[in-house]
Amino acid sequence: MKKMVLAVLGGILMTTATAHAEHKLLVTDVLDKKQVEAQAQFEYSHTKGDISGLGETGKVTANTTESLYSVGVGLGHGLEVSASLPYVFSERVKVQMDGFAPEQEKRDGFGDFALEAKYRLLGGEEAPYTVVAGLGLKFDTAGDSEAGTGTTDVSPFIAASANLGHHNIPYAVYRATIRNHGDQDTHTLSLGFEKELSHTVTIDAKMDANFNTATRDVTANEDFTFEVASYLQMAHNFYLLPSVAYVVATDAREKNLDIHVGSADGFRAGLSLYYLF
Repeated sequence: MKKMVLAVLGGILMTTATAHAEHKLLVTDVLDKKQVEAQAQFEYSHTKGDISGLGETGKVTANTTESLYSVGVGLGHGLEVSASLPYVFSERVKVQMDGFAPEQEKRDGFGDFALEAKYRLLGGEEAPYTVVAGLGLKFDTAGDSEAGTGTTDVSPFIAASANLGHHNIPYAVYRATIRNHGDQDTHTLSLGFEKELSHTVTIDAKMDANFNTATRDVTANEDFTFEVASYLQMAHNFYLLPSVAYVVATDAREKNLDIHVGSADGFRAGLSLYYLF
């Protein structure tokens, strides 16, 4: 049961934010040659939902406090590579079935190491539109005994943005995350809009739709994130990025045990520190 609940809630708990300022934070931005960026992101998330199985009903709640540390470098000719490593301070999933003692799943520690590369196909920062393509690789370095997922993931993506003038930039991203060991694959569509309010304040609103495929054990389901973020210039090339989000997931069922996890929802709050060298 614990594994089933974690599979359904995993998309919500592991979703990360993408933000943008004039200094290389938009998903279609690419670092110039020898430019380096570093970011530390901290998030707290809370989700809850209903669960039923074997004639019993109950509730499931999840609380996670985690961080993500990343560094990127520009190689020139429109190519950028980055590396990231998450650290989970605390992840607690509690299943409370009526009439039974609660079951809890606890995890903490370092997550899986990941690499990503992206390449500018068209456009640039001053162009009317920009298109980039990339590939992410997440390795099973932590294992599911700590804060890893227990899978190796391959994530190709393509992203596009348009410069409408007056500091208005809509953007869209499609990403496919393919996992081994028979785990659910995920197809993600992100739509966002960025508006620069002043030289030091920018607002970014975004929606992520994650479509999780069915497996031998679990039915398909979807989860959605509606996020509002801003990035505040605190000093030269140094930014503070707060964000808040509402998250919701559709129901799913464990096929063999006939355990049904109803729709779940919750919130996420984050704060990031970003510096461009």
